[in-house]
Amino acid sequence: MRVCTAQQMAAIDRATIEGGVPSLDLMERAGRVVADHALEFLAEHAAGGHDHGHEHGHEHGHDHDHDHGHACGCGPEGCGDPDCADGACGHDEPADAVLVVCGRGNNGGDGLVVARLLAEEGAPVVVMLLAAPKELSPDARANLERLPEGVEVVAPRSADWPEAYRELSAGCAIVVDAVLGTGVRLPLPSDLAELLRTMNDCAVPTLAVDVPSGVCGDDGQVDPVAVAADLTVTIGLPKLGLLVPPGRDYAGQVEVADIGFDPGLCDHLAGPWHWLERGSYLGLMPPRPTSVHKGQCGRLLVVAGSRAYGGAAHLAALGGLRSGVGLLTLAAPAGLEIPLRVALPEVLLRALPETAGGTIAALEPTATAGLVAGVDALVVGPGLGDDAATDAWVCALVAGTSLPIVVDADGLNAFARSGRAPALAGRQAVLTPHPGELARLLGLPTAEVAARRLELAAEAASRWGCVVVLKGSPAVIAVPGEGVYINASGDDALARGGSGDVLAGLVGGLLAQGLTARDAALLGCYVHGLAGTAAAREMSSRGVLVREVAAAIGPQWLAMEREASSDAALREHLWPSIPPGAAK
Repeated sequence: MRVCTAQQMAAIDRATIEGGVPSLDLMERAGRVVADHALEFLAEHAAGGHDHGHEHGHEHGHDHDHDHGHACGCGPEGCGDPDCADGACGHDEPADAVLVVCGRGNNGGDGLVVARLLAEEGAPVVVMLLAAPKELSPDARANLERLPEGVEVVAPRSADWPEAYRELSAGCAIVVDAVLGTGVRLPLPSDLAELLRTMNDCAVPTLAVDVPSGVCGDDGQVDPVAVAADLTVTIGLPKLGLLVPPGRDYAGQVEVADIGFDPGLCDHLAGPWHWLERGSYLGLMPPRPTSVHKGQCGRLLVVAGSRAYGGAAHLAALGGLRSGVGLLTLAAPAGLEIPLRVALPEVLLRALPETAGGTIAALEPTATAGLVAGVDALVVGPGLGDDAATDAWVCALVAGTSLPIVVDADGLNAFARSGRAPALAGRQAVLTPHPGELARLLGLPTAEVAARRLELAAEAASRWGCVVVLKGSPAVIAVPGEGVYINASGDDALARGGSGDVLAGLVGGLLAQGLTARDAALLGCYVHGLAGTAAAREMSSRGVLVREVAAAIGPQWLAMEREASSDAALREHLWPSIPPGAAK
C-alpha cells in the first residue's frame, strides 16, 4: 500500500469530504477500527495470552505497582470503606477497564468514538479529556455528546494531568492515546510533555490512534518525550513518520485502518513510497509442493570470500541455505577450502585460484562460463577483498551473465573502484549496498546518502535499471518504475558486520527459486529483519551473533507457513499439486 505524510493524509481527508463523505462518518469509521483492535487486545488480555512488551530505545516496561491512594477506581474521595486506601475494599477497577485519553482535536474525536463503541460492547471505559467541551473540534464535541451515561468523563486542569492519569490508569488493561495524532507541533508544551512522560512511566499497554502523541507523521521526528505505544492503528494509509527512525521506535506494531478512502485518490496524493502488511509478504513466498526434489528448489551460486574475509563467504552461504534453495555452490579462494568444507557440509564447494593477496584470481572466459553453468541465480561480492585483477573479473562476470543476480559488498566496490556503473537494465538484478557503498557508487559523501536515503535509493534504481536495497534502519527497497518500499521489519540487532552477507545469500536463494528481483528483495529483507529481532529476543541486540540471525530465519518461515495454511488461496499458492511428469 502507499505511504503518506501527515500533510498528504490531510489532503486525502479534505478531498474525500469535499467529494461528499461527511467528516463525522470518517471519524466513526476510524473509531470503529480502533475499537475493534482494542477489543481484540482485551480478549487476549482476558485469556492471559497477550505479550505487550514493546522494546525500543525508550524502554517503558516499568513496574506496574502504583500506590496513588485510589487504585480501586473509587475516585479521589474514595468509597467510604476504611480499607479503600490500601486497595482491599473489593472495588478494584476491573481488569478489562480502558482509559481513553482525548485531546481537543479530531484525534480526540476518534478517541471518543472508541470510548462509545467499547462501552456499547460492555467494557468499563473512562475518558480523560484534555480540554473543556467548548474547546473541542466540532466533530469531537459531537461525539462527546454521544457518549452513553456509563462512560465517566474526567477533565482535569493541565497542571493535574499527570496525577489524574496515574489514578485513572491504575488497574486498566489498556490506554488509548488519542491526544495529538498527526496534529503535533514540536516541541510540545511542557504540560503535554509531562503528561506523555507519565504515560510512559506508568507502563500500561498503550494503543495509539493514528500516530503516537509526540511523533511527527511527516518525517518521524519526535519530541524529547513521546508516547511509546505498543500498537499504533494508523488511519487510511501508513504515515512515513511511523516507518522511519526515530518515530518507528515509538510506534510498536503498526496496523492500518482502511476507512474507505478512494484508492485512486490515495495514489494521486500520497508519496512515492510503499509499505506491505504481513499478509502481502505471505503471498510472496515461493511455492514448495511437498513432492518436489532438490533440483526443483533452485540452484544458487555464491561467489564470495578472500583470505581476509573468509567469514563473509560462510555467512552468505548460510543465508542462501536458509532461503530454502535446493542446491548451493560456494565459489571461494582455494585457501578457504578446508575450513569451508568443515563448516558447511551442506554446500558444494568450488575452490578457485587465488591471487598472492588471497583473493579470487581472474578466471579465463571459458572457466567463468563453466562456473555459472547450470545455476539459476548468482550472488557476487561478500568478502571478495580489494584487488584490481579480482575487481576486473567481477565486473566482467556481472556484466557477462544474464542470470538473476545479487551484487553485494565488494562486488559493488569493484564497480566503484574501477569507475564503472553497474547498469543492469532488463535483468533480474538486486544491488544491496549500505550507505557507504552507495555513496562510493554515486560519488557522494556518505552523510548525504544517509540523510537522503529514500530519494537516492530511488535515483540509483532508476539510473541502473535494477532493484536497489539500501541497508539501514529500516532497509529500503527501490524498484524502477514503482518507487521505494520501506521494509516492515528489522532493528538494531542487524547492526553488525556480516548481517548483510546473510541477507545477500537469502535474497539470492529466493531468486534461484524463481522470484523476481522485486519480490526476492522485499521478502528477503522482511524475513531477515524478523530473524534479527527473534534472535535478539534470546541474546539481546548487543549480544546476538550473525550466525544466530541466520539460524533464526527457519523459525520465521515456519511461523509464516502456519499463518498461510489457514488461508485457502495461500495454501494453493504455496503448496500446489504438481501433475505427473512435470519434474524440472
